[in-house]
Amino acid sequence: MKRTILFSFCAFHSILIFSQQRILSDSDSLKPKMEYRLNAKNSIIPITLITYGIIGLNNPKLKRWNTGIRSEALEHINTKYRADDYFQYVPGIAVYILDDAGLKAKHPFWDRTAILAGSFLLQTAVVQTLKYTTSVMRPDSTTANSFPSGHTTLAFSGAEFLWQEYRNHSIWIGIAGYAVAGTIGFARIINNKHWITDVLAGAGFGIISTKISYLTYEYIKLKQTNRGRNYTCQIFPYYGNTSSGIIVALKF
Repeated sequence: MKRTILFSFCAFHSILIFSQQRILSDSDSLKPKMEYRLNAKNSIIPITLITYGIIGLNNPKLKRWNTGIRSEALEHINTKYRADDYFQYVPGIAVYILDDAGLKAKHPFWDRTAILAGSFLLQTAVVQTLKYTTSVMRPDSTTANSFPSGHTTLAFSGAEFLWQEYRNHSIWIGIAGYAVAGTIGFARIINNKHWITDVLAGAGFGIISTKISYLTYEYIKLKQTNRGRNYTCQIFPYYGNTSSGIIVALKF
């Protein structure tokens, strides 16, 4: 009798394990796909901008190009714009303004705030590190922390944030956000605060920071969702002197 019970237990448990593996395998095939991905198509522009800016740190031709643009700006646009200190925040804030006005953003408040915060933390770490390791003198010779442009980085990260949240509503919302960000970058040049390489690299860092933040957010959310979907089920037959039956154990 004991041999029969032991054999039945082993056979039943083996069949259960096989069935459980099939169930989990089938559930993997039903997992939602990652919407946000970094590939050559959606990252070529920011990577190109960053590469141009980095090459311009030591390339004589690009340095002369920097100087030439600065001279033209000072000669033909003898006006200072201080609005860039405030308008750098506009693209990111616009998401909350539009959502509050009734044009719903793609993500709920706390989710998109987490995405924006992640982008801000990433870009701040990168920009501040580069500013004090490259030690590029500003065009107005005030400080040696010109590369990359922090204002431009923040503006373009907000523009990408606006685009991602409202891309399904209208392309013109994203265009408007990028137009504002581009104006911020232009203002940094005519204000004699940054070189063109600083601005282009800042734009690239801003865009890629937001893309990475969206990718990270979705990865974490999917991990949480899939962790809730994974479960184990074990069934054990038992036999005693006075009773017998089956024990079912579920783990979520």
